Amino acid sequence: MATTKVKAWTLGDKAMPHFPSEFEIVRKVVLQVTNIQSNNNKYYALELHQAKEKGGTFYRLYTHYGRTDDLDKNPESGQKENRFFDTFAEAQQVYDSIYREKTSPRKGYKEVALASTKIGSEKARGTATGTVDDKTLARIKAGSGKVEAPKSQLPAPVQALVRYLYDEATTALTSAVSAKITANGIETPLGILTVGQIEKGEEILSSLYAAFQKKKKNRPLLEELSSEFYTVIPHRIGRTRGAIATAVIDSLAAFQQKQELLQLMKDMLQVNGETGGVLFNARVDQEYEALKCRVEPVDRSDPHYHEMERSIRDSQVKSKTIKVVNLFKVCRAGEWEGFTENISNHRLLFHGSRISNWVGILSRGILLPKIVVSMGVDRTDEGWLGNGIYFGDAACTSAGYTTPGKKRTCFMAIARVALGKVKKYHEITYGLATPPKGYNSCHGVRCTDEVESEFDDDEFVIYTTAQQRLEYLVEMTT
Repeated sequence: MATTKVKAWTLGDKAMPHFPSEFEIVRKVVLQVTNIQSNNNKYYALELHQAKEKGGTFYRLYTHYGRTDDLDKNPESGQKENRFFDTFAEAQQVYDSIYREKTSPRKGYKEVALASTKIGSEKARGTATGTVDDKTLARIKAGSGKVEAPKSQLPAPVQALVRYLYDEATTALTSAVSAKITANGIETPLGILTVGQIEKGEEILSSLYAAFQKKKKNRPLLEELSSEFYTVIPHRIGRTRGAIATAVIDSLAAFQQKQELLQLMKDMLQVNGETGGVLFNARVDQEYEALKCRVEPVDRSDPHYHEMERSIRDSQVKSKTIKVVNLFKVCRAGEWEGFTENISNHRLLFHGSRISNWVGILSRGILLPKIVVSMGVDRTDEGWLGNGIYFGDAACTSAGYTTPGKKRTCFMAIARVALGKVKKYHEITYGLATPPKGYNSCHGVRCTDEVESEFDDDEFVIYTTAQQRLEYLVEMTT
């Protein structure tokens, strides 16, 4: 049966055939498509309903579709229609026909896995669709609401730090994907995102990056894969030509931004906990516990404070503008125990990052990068000395990788790094995945009047997370 031969009734049409108010949703799916070339950013919810009344059985297809951008302003936007059938076989045939049409290469819609959908029929809203993991479903079922927070037992500086970092991470997330934090998780205009959905976005971004790396850039392919990315991770795509062109993921900076966004989403889902209420309730003690990282304020009178402050001040080779605002001693669960003690030559080195990244760094540690882009200078995906974790011995260098928050302060870690035997480099050497044989780390030597080198700053690189542990977190102004 062709879908064109079945009348679609607009919801609310008084002439629409009767259908019982009590019904069962037999099948349902939420689809999404973003096509940068044609400026499409659309959703399509498809449901098959069955109801019984007065000895009779009724069947209908319920569809809800429209532009994803519009849901942000009005969750009830879009076209809602019903199609009615005498038999289940007829309804299922048209359901399958619509699904095939929408997911065909010509239409390009993809299934979206949501822990809790916000579109479709009233009965479907709030339920899961697609493949959703058990933990996410359990969290939705638990569904805690806001509660009065008890008085915090944390030191005031730690309370302020935790609230500051969570606020900055939440703001970065919700502004990037037009999402909000609810008791159930990260809620987009379509519904609650899942880890599985985010991982699909990572797979597409990886394919996109492989296409981008080719010497001869295939612009249509980049546009197609960018569209697929936005289909899986719904974004607001502007309607102007300029906005459409900007949406194409075709630069190292764009890749880094999307990669950091996906990692931020995973980090926030992780700290949100089993019950899903950490971010929503915004209880500082609960947020602190979710980090699984011990954080202690270091008093200004403490000798360690003066030692770290002096180290930061004296290390600034290019400028002397950094001022320490607060110093915290940090200890991540498992990181100290896993530190490689059998490698010598330990040094305290600096590592800067955007303020929105610190909830993730404190909760899961520093990750080996996939794509590295220095501030203002395009680099390869693996950095100037390959795919490693980069540290600096000059605070001013690491500060260049930070961004300020609403308090106009930014953050930098001081980590103990087991450098062992260091291989020095004066030329940029791409492609390293490990140090050369017989060495434990690499050092890009800074160019000076006496030393000829391609490195503007001293860069120390390790290739395994076990060779570093976070010891201090510095809040500073630059």
